Amino acid sequence: MEPATKKHLHSMLRQLSRVSYMASAMVFSTFAGVWFGYWLDKDVFHGKTHPWMTIIFFLFGLAGGIRNLYVLGNRMKKDEDRRSEEGYQKEQDSNKQ
Repeated sequence: MEPATKKHLHSMLRQLSRVSYMASAMVFSTFAGVWFGYWLDKDVFHGKTHPWMTIIFFLFGLAGGIRNLYVLGNRMKKDEDRRSEEGYQKEQDSNKQ
């Protein structure tokens, strides 16, 4: 395998893993909010608040998931900017020689 192809494959796999991590973080935080709200409705308030706690904590979980997407997206952008800057510096150094 050529080095350029190997580097491209590595980059694609890195991005795929980051996107799948972002998706699982979104799903997990939403699921955790729904589960906690359902538990509050069922066991703590004995069904008196059903379905309000579930809905409220679903929204909290959704908001947490969206925040996770924002934070992880910014982290990915910073990593890509850093990698492209390093690649640019290497290209400039090779052109000088």
